[in-house]
Amino acid sequence: MPLSYRVRQLAQTFIRSVPREQLDEALQHLTANERRLFARLQPVDQRHSLAVYAAARNAEPDDHALWVAALLHDVGKGRPGRIDRVLLTVLETSAPWLLIRWRRRSPNSRRGRVARLAGHTEASAQLAELAGSAPDVVATIRAYGHRDHAHGRLLAELDAVR
Repeated sequence: MPLSYRVRQLAQTFIRSVPREQLDEALQHLTANERRLFARLQPVDQRHSLAVYAAARNAEPDDHALWVAALLHDVGKGRPGRIDRVLLTVLETSAPWLLIRWRRRSPNSRRGRVARLAGHTEASAQLAELAGSAPDVVATIRAYGHRDHAHGRLLAELDAVR
């Protein structure tokens, strides 16, 4: 990714607002438990999920499960700080093996938090499952990026450009 994209991405973490009209429309597609999960996201992640949701609605106008997966695909991130986000981005591109080693660290340490952030997809699927999301929503989140799962592949593609 170009540096300018990453700079814009970091700048987005300083914006606290979420477009109310988009948020209200999207939340209509979530159950009460799914809304609680979505509400745990930081504003930057909510805006991102809303953008992925809008792209999913355009790509698949009748696929409710994909829309919900788009809204919930990042709930497993927790509430990472800016430094954690920057470290993750740097390590994913320059030293991904460190993320694997850091998984053994305490989840309360910076290294553990960054490693957990790297593996947030499975955590997102587990949280969606615990919230009672439909099985196809959970399967789509879990299959994020898998080329042999049409919805998982599409979700990753939509996510990558938002």
